[in-house]
Amino acid sequence: MKTCLFVGPTLSGETIASGIQRFGPVAMGSVFRAVEAGYLRIGIVDGYFGNVPSVWHKEILFALSLGVEVSGAASLGALRAAELYPFGMVGIGCIYRLFRRGIWTDDDEVAIIHAPDRMAFQPLSLAMANIRFTLRRLQRLRVLDETLAKALAQHMKNLHFSERSSDQLRQHAASLVGHADAEQLAHAFAREYVDLKMVDARTLVRWLVQERPPSRTQREWQFPATGHWKMQFDYENADVPRLE
Repeated sequence: MKTCLFVGPTLSGETIASGIQRFGPVAMGSVFRAVEAGYLRIGIVDGYFGNVPSVWHKEILFALSLGVEVSGAASLGALRAAELYPFGMVGIGCIYRLFRRGIWTDDDEVAIIHAPDRMAFQPLSLAMANIRFTLRRLQRLRVLDETLAKALAQHMKNLHFSERSSDQLRQHAASLVGHADAEQLAHAFAREYVDLKMVDARTLVRWLVQERPPSRTQREWQFPATGHWKMQFDYENADVPRLE
């Protein structure tokens, strides 16, 4: 089955399974183009936002209405899957489940900044999701106590997502426990780092390559091809590159 995956910093520099066509982070028009190119299985991990329009929910619904399997995990893919699971989008992984159950509600839990395509979308900040799970692991390992873990998590959460880094964590820890203990904590944080986004993205890749029959779920909704939809994707998105 013709399969593609939209992924950037979460699997930066990592080779994915053969049989999957890899594209960069998803943006508005990307899923529409994938359907147009004949992909019947579409996975979404990373996506643009802010300066680049994000992938529309409606273009995912458009794909689902045609029987295309759309799945998401780890980052923007997990967010869209949590929002569109009632319509048939498949969510994969821990991050998806946390958003699906309403335990996490803020998009910035998975947001980061990253390098451009020519630098393999290398991540340039830490995801709050990964910070939380790393601090939780350090707490279980008795490297830090619950009070300190909560204080560090709250400080990192209060920062803009682009400012979240190991250095920020170290500096705030030093203000709480002193430089010597902060250095030990920083080394432990790096050693025990939990890249939850990567784990979930890899799970999605395994899902995409599984041999299984196409979904035949009976849908109780119809896709409304409104005038605005036609205008947006027939005319205004004419400059969105076509996919192979």
